[in-house]
Amino acid sequence: MSKLFGKFIKSTSLLALVAAPGVVFAAPSTDPISTFGIMGSYNDFKLEGGSESDKEHMPEAGLFYNFGNKLTAESGFIYQAGIEAKYGEKSDNKLKEGQADLDLGWRAALDARNFVDVIVGGGYTWTRYEPDTNGYDMKLTNKSPFAKAALGYNHQFDDMTLRVEAGARHTIDGRAKLKVDGVGSDSVDLKDRTNPYAEVSLLMNQKGDLPVMAGLYYTRTEYKLDNDSYVADNTKLKRDEYGFKVGIAF
Repeated sequence: MSKLFGKFIKSTSLLALVAAPGVVFAAPSTDPISTFGIMGSYNDFKLEGGSESDKEHMPEAGLFYNFGNKLTAESGFIYQAGIEAKYGEKSDNKLKEGQADLDLGWRAALDARNFVDVIVGGGYTWTRYEPDTNGYDMKLTNKSPFAKAALGYNHQFDDMTLRVEAGARHTIDGRAKLKVDGVGSDSVDLKDRTNPYAEVSLLMNQKGDLPVMAGLYYTRTEYKLDNDSYVADNTKLKRDEYGFKVGIAF
């Protein structure tokens, strides 16, 4: 992993659980909910530069918290605010991440059980990679605001809701900074990129005392240096993240 990120800086420095519908359908509560839980992911990194490419993998685990009515509302205005933090370690290489985002949208009913919505929003991501450098501390930090747009679909079962969402996040004025203790630091702009994502969520036991949310997600993130040099124009880091979330709703 350290070799992969070193080359990058050197350029300028399902879940789908299906339940049979019940005979009697009673709509669950449409109030907003808080959801708190754990998440884990598998990350596949690929660095492409000229005729060469390198691959690396990194597992992560973390916590998340959301508040809103994306999983509970029927027709009308929907929203959700969320934060998450993740940590990964492999062969003394460390990866730390945080993200905050806000979604706003409008939902329309197709019938009593099916709903579609359009979402816009934005947020901020922070990533720090600390490679094993055998004797000195090195930190690579990426910071990037983003805007997002997505389409969603909700299906209500008797006591659970299935939600599918797909869209894209567009990074804005991202920055990468490399700091080496005792040596100094350098930073570079990242090109704005549009990165797709998709997620499937299931809110279970909605009428019970302890609703549970479980889901799967996928995100593709591409980093490219904003530099006029030939090397920077042909160097990019691609990241595919496959993850899950499990939490309680209250």
